[in-house]
Amino acid sequence: MTDSLPPGNDPILLAFSGGLDTSFLVPWLSATYGRPIITVTVDTGGIDANAAKVLAERSRALGAKDHIQIDARKDYFDQVIKFLIIGNVKRGQMYPLCVGAERVMQAQTIAEYARKLGTKVVAHGCTAAGNDQVRFEVALRTLAPELTILAPVRDQAFKRPEQLKYLEERQLPIPPHGAA
Repeated sequence: MTDSLPPGNDPILLAFSGGLDTSFLVPWLSATYGRPIITVTVDTGGIDANAAKVLAERSRALGAKDHIQIDARKDYFDQVIKFLIIGNVKRGQMYPLCVGAERVMQAQTIAEYARKLGTKVVAHGCTAAGNDQVRFEVALRTLAPELTILAPVRDQAFKRPEQLKYLEERQLPIPPHGAA
């Protein structure tokens, strides 16, 4: 694990996309740590009402105590996007370079919500395959050093077939193939 858990029964706040990694983590974290799981999705744009409903339903069906969706679109625009547009910051001269900044906004929003909730434990489903794990964790550790951060998919090197088997054996919902 990335960190050991502080004593107590604080809920684990799970950054939730609704894809396989985070869907697997809802029951796995609950079974492994015996703590309630609260999932949180940070909407920086692109989550319509139907998608939000599906995320909340999937989260609860997987065993989460609650699912929170935070609308961060205005903050994301005001703090990030407008500066990328003004600066004409593009990847490959093609499209705005905003994915990395989006992860930082998500981490910032989750850190703020963890404090509001009063929990000291945050988990995410980033793998070791890309830079999302670095962006997300560096932002969390910088903005909220008091938080314990769990990254079981990366740290335990869970593979997709293992995650699918875990969910299937427990007759839990499996996200559609290709879901985030």
